Amino acid sequence: MPVFFQTYILPDSLREKLREPIGFPIFGSDDEVSIRFNRLAWQRNFKKVITVGDYCSLNLPSNVKIFDGKTQRMSVPKGLGYDLFLENPAGTIQSESWRIIKEAIFFNKNVFVEGEEDLLAIPCVLLSEKGFAVVYGQPGKGVCVIESSPLIKKYFNDLLSNFKII
Repeated sequence: MPVFFQTYILPDSLREKLREPIGFPIFGSDDEVSIRFNRLAWQRNFKKVITVGDYCSLNLPSNVKIFDGKTQRMSVPKGLGYDLFLENPAGTIQSESWRIIKEAIFFNKNVFVEGEEDLLAIPCVLLSEKGFAVVYGQPGKGVCVIESSPLIKKYFNDLLSNFKII
């Protein structure tokens, strides 16, 4: 069982697996994604929504936004306001990420990430309560919605146990 609040390094062997959609995929145009996400959020009545990535954070309503100012490695022209700052190099989940994400979720704060936020959906799910939703982007397709539950947390714990810990 992984121990939170440590630094995790993504092994090359998991890169392809993490490109596969996890959760409920919502694909289509920006408008289709927005309409279908809002419908799903209303139907599921999520307690809290956490968006990870600029596309999701700019286009979908959420309580917590985690972003790095880039979409597909291109700078985003309009920025989002943020309360917390985090340094997180690509391919990692830095030890400080856990504390900052926990604070962001508890106090509904936005987080600007210097580096890359892609893997931060993992601590978002593991630190969230049952009934929270974590939404992340699928480049060129749309988004995936992960509803926090014991089963999905076990999946992410198992996944994280294959990362290198430093």
